Amino acid sequence: MRPLIGIPTAPFRHVYSERALADMDKESLAYFWLLSVLTEKIISCVREAGGLPLPLTATDDAAEIKTIVSKLDGFVFAGGSDISPALYGAEDKGSIAPNIERDRFELALCREVLEKERPLLGICRGCQLLNVALGGSLAQHLPALNESWKLHSRPDVVKGYVHDVNILTPQIFPGHNGKRLKVNSMHHQAVESLGHGAEAAARTEDGIIEALWLPEAKYAVGVQWHPECLAGEDGVQASLFKAVVDKARG
Repeated sequence: MRPLIGIPTAPFRHVYSERALADMDKESLAYFWLLSVLTEKIISCVREAGGLPLPLTATDDAAEIKTIVSKLDGFVFAGGSDISPALYGAEDKGSIAPNIERDRFELALCREVLEKERPLLGICRGCQLLNVALGGSLAQHLPALNESWKLHSRPDVVKGYVHDVNILTPQIFPGHNGKRLKVNSMHHQAVESLGHGAEAAARTEDGIIEALWLPEAKYAVGVQWHPECLAGEDGVQASLFKAVVDKARG
C-alpha cells in the first residue's frame, strides 16, 4: 500500500483570490511561481519514492488539523516565506513577507504530527518550521550577521550546487559514504538555537546548521537546502524522500 504524504504549502494566498491579475505586483507573482514550481517538484519526488502526495492548504480549525494527521501517514513541509518572528518570541530583524495564516496552520500541524509520531521531512522553511515548533529560534538575515553568508541566497542556482555541508549524522543520508555533501542554497535565514530534542545533522564549514533531526522521533528530519530540485540526478537527495515515505509505510 502506498502511504499518503501530506505536503503543506501555499501556492497562492487566499487574500489574493478576489484580485485581478493586473493588480498583482511582479515580485508577488515571481514568488508564487517559484513556490508552485518547488511544490510540484516535491510532489514528483514523493510519487517517485512510492508515496501518494496530497497538497494541504491552511486552516485554523484545530479539529480539522487533528483529522488531517489521523488520516495521513507522513508529511513533507515545503519551502516558502519567512516564519513570523513573533512565533518564536523575537522582534523583526529582517524577515521577509511572513504569511501568518500559513505559519499558524503549519506550526499547529507540525506539533500534531510530532505528537502523533508521524514521520516528517522539512525542506528549507520546513526545516526552520520544525525547529520553531520545538521551541528553537532562527537567525533572520544571515548577511547581517556575516557578509560572506549572502552566498546562501542563490535562487538562480536551482538545479546546481552552491556549497558543501559537513555531515554530522550519516544515518539520515542513506547511500552517501562521504563526510561532505554538495547542496543548493536558496535561503537568507537559518536555525539559530536548536529546539527541544533537536540535534544538528549537518553544518557548513563556517558553522551554519544545514540539517537537523530528532533522534527520539520515528522520523523527523529537516534540511536547509532543496533536495526536490536535485533528486532527479542525485540519488542521495532522492533518498531523503524515500526515507520519509518508507517510514510512513511502516
